Amino acid sequence: MLEHSSNRTRIFYLFLFSLTGSFVASAVLFLAGTAHPDFQGSIWYFRFSIILQDIFMMFLPAYTVCRWITDNPMQMLGVKKTEKMPQGLFYGLLIFLVSYPAIAVVAQWNEQMVLPEALKGIETWIRQLEDSAKQVTDLFLSGKTVWDLLLNVLIIAAAAAFVEELFFRGALQQFIEKWLRNGHLAVWIGAFIFSAIHLQFYGFFPRLLMGAVLGYLFLYSRNLWIPILYHFVNNATVVVVTYFWGESNFLEQLEDKPLTWASFVVMIASGVLTYFVFLRYKKLFKKDDSN
Repeated sequence: MLEHSSNRTRIFYLFLFSLTGSFVASAVLFLAGTAHPDFQGSIWYFRFSIILQDIFMMFLPAYTVCRWITDNPMQMLGVKKTEKMPQGLFYGLLIFLVSYPAIAVVAQWNEQMVLPEALKGIETWIRQLEDSAKQVTDLFLSGKTVWDLLLNVLIIAAAAAFVEELFFRGALQQFIEKWLRNGHLAVWIGAFIFSAIHLQFYGFFPRLLMGAVLGYLFLYSRNLWIPILYHFVNNATVVVVTYFWGESNFLEQLEDKPLTWASFVVMIASGVLTYFVFLRYKKLFKKDDSN
């Protein structure tokens, strides 16, 4: 149906299906909560909510649009095995390690941002929204059993990494790139949308950078498993650290510390190192026929 359509049309349908999926997910969640009032507000309620969003807002829209274009949608989305995939996965992990300090410093700066006095009301409203979201996240990560840990790794890390990369890098970024004929622009536009759609202003800039890193991991390799691995490790780190060290772990404590010159030195060093590792990563896939 969309085989000969423009990429703008494909982007339109991608977001249309995602918006429709959000209504479907909300309706199913509402019916479940109405049928079982005790279910509302429980940890399983929020787990079910995230699973529904993953399926109806991310996976099905990306898969459906690509299925209307080709008989092999997963291949088109970049979910494939290649000869260089093991090396690519290694570089993906390495890039996560070297880029994490820079993104952490940006997260620290973003969290401590103060809007002008004229926007004080908006800042208070944003803080309240994010505090509410944090309460849900804290409830989600509050489980103390091994099963809670495994479920959180599965839902927050594995499933989220897979469906979000499928939607944002596999589908959206590729459609934007083919439309604008510019891979770098596609990476940054995709990263902007990826960050904005999370509706967290005080986490916008680190998520923007993370989205760009994920975008370049896919742009150079055309293999979605590599950004999926990076995304998984990033999310799983938060889950595991929170499980073993509690909510007041060193990751959250870092955001409350004042920025120093050392912080900026770490950020610059991390950014430069990430750039040079990416040069090696790009070279690895330069002669790949899939590029």
